[in-house]
Amino acid sequence: MNTLKYRVLRVVATRGRHTALHAGVVTLIITAVFMMVTAGDLGPLGPLIIAASFYAVFAAVVIELVLGLFALGRWLARRGLGKCT
Repeated sequence: MNTLKYRVLRVVATRGRHTALHAGVVTLIITAVFMMVTAGDLGPLGPLIIAASFYAVFAAVVIELVLGLFALGRWLARRGLGKCT
């Protein structure tokens, strides 16, 4: 296999180091759900809190999807490395 291609696959196949980010995203989702559940008692301010929590959930899901795409790339790179040995 091409040496440059092997080096690129080896770099991409390394394990991720985003455990704290995953924990933060899960915490953000839980907090946003709690905000949605309790915002009904806030009167006229409730819809604003609910909207903000929807945005927080959307941002957390997008972050997890991006991290999932990186994980998929690492998995594909590991498969490519496994085939060349």
